[in-house]
Amino acid sequence: MTADEPERLRVLERYGILAASAPPDLASLVELAAYTCQVPHAVINIISAEHANLIASLGFEPTQCARRDSMCAVTIVEPEPVFVPDARLDPRYADNPYVSGALGDIRFYAASQLRAPEGPVLGTLCVFDTEVRRLTASQRDALDKLAGMVVDVLDLHRHQRLLHQALQAADEARAELERSNSALQQFAGQVSHDLRNPLTGILGHADNLIDIPAIAGDPDASFCAQRVIRSANRMRTMIEDVLALAGAGGQLHLETVDLNALVHAVIEDLDSPIRTHGARVTVERLPILSADPTQLRVLVQNLVSNALKFRKPERPCQIALTAEPHPHAWDIAVIDNGRGIPPQDRQRVMDMFTRLDNGIEGSGIGLATCHRIATAHGGSLRLEETPGGGTTAVLTLPSDTAANQLRSERPPGAGPRSGDTPGQAVSFGSAGG
Repeated sequence: MTADEPERLRVLERYGILAASAPPDLASLVELAAYTCQVPHAVINIISAEHANLIASLGFEPTQCARRDSMCAVTIVEPEPVFVPDARLDPRYADNPYVSGALGDIRFYAASQLRAPEGPVLGTLCVFDTEVRRLTASQRDALDKLAGMVVDVLDLHRHQRLLHQALQAADEARAELERSNSALQQFAGQVSHDLRNPLTGILGHADNLIDIPAIAGDPDASFCAQRVIRSANRMRTMIEDVLALAGAGGQLHLETVDLNALVHAVIEDLDSPIRTHGARVTVERLPILSADPTQLRVLVQNLVSNALKFRKPERPCQIALTAEPHPHAWDIAVIDNGRGIPPQDRQRVMDMFTRLDNGIEGSGIGLATCHRIATAHGGSLRLEETPGGGTTAVLTLPSDTAANQLRSERPPGAGPRSGDTPGQAVSFGSAGG
C-alpha cells in the first residue's frame, strides 16, 4: 500500500462499483481484451481495502479473493502497465499463490491500471495464461486503450447513478411539496374562515355607524367611519388575495399597478401609527408598473412599517418614497432617518427570522418576505445608508417602456393625487395630510 491509499479508497467508494452489480458493458470489453491478446483468460479486478474483486471475467466465474493473494494488488502501485512473459521469473510475482501452484499456475500475466480521472488507481484490466508468452507492441497499446474504455464505462455508470439519485430526490421533494401545498390550502381555508367573520362584523358595524344621524351630521365622525370601511374592505381584499396566492402555490397575478394609488392606500392604513409617532411621510411621483398588486402592497407596507418601528426617538421621524427611472428598470426607494442598519447586517436581515433588536416587536419575517416578493418579480431589494443617518430600502423592478410611465391621472378610488407636477411631492403625518 502507498501513502495515498486512503484517498484511493475514498474515490473507489464514490464510484459505488462494489455496491451494485457490474455494468454489463464490461463483459464485452473483457472478451475483447482476451481476443486481442490471444489468451484464454481476462478479468477486470477492482482492489478494495481487503479484497480483489473480479467484477467481470472470461474463463471462469467472477469471484473475490483476499487482497494479499492478488497479483493485481501488486500491479496497482506500479507506475506503468505490467507485462510479464513468465511470472515465475519475476520477483514481484514469483511467490504469489496463483503462480506458485497453491491456488493456480499462472505463467503469462499482463495488466493495465484502471486510473480514475482524479488520479487514484481503482484496479486493473489484466490478461493471463498458463503458458509463457509475449505481447506485441500493438497488443500492449490495445490493452491500455481497453483499460481506458473500462474507466469510461465506470464513469458513465457512476454519473447515471448520481443522476438517478438526483431524480429520486427531486421526486421526493415534489411529493413533499405537494403534501405541503395541500396542508397549506387546508390551513388557508381555516384562516379565511377565522379572519373573515370578525372582519364582516367590523364592516357591518361601520356601515351602521354611518346611518346614525349624529355620525352622519358630524363631518369628522363621518370621515373616520368611511376610513374604517375603506381600510376594512382593503383588508378583506388583501386576505382573499393572499389566501388565493397560498392556494396557487405562490404564483404572481400581474396587473397594471399605479404605485401612487397603492402607496396612498398603504399610508392611509398606517395613518394611526404615523400620527402617533409624529412622522412625516413624503411621496414623490411614482410609476405605473406591471406587478402583483397584493404582493407589492405587502412589500411597501412592510418597508414603511419598518421605518416607523426603527425610528430614532431623539429626532422627528421622516420617511420619503421616491422613484428613479433606468433604461429597463425602476428604483423605488423608501428612505428614513431612523436607526440605520450596520453594513455587515444589511444582507443578513433579509434572512428569515433574523432580528437585530429583540426589544422591538416583530417576527423577523418582514424583510425576508419583501426580498422574496422582489425576486419573484424579477427584481431585487437592497439596503443602503441614508445620508445623515437612517436606512434607504431600494426596490428595483423591471420596467416596460410602453406601460411603466409616470402618469398624473387620478385612478378611481385613489387617495390624494401625487405628482401632478414633475418634482412635486405630497406629505402626510403630523405636519401634513
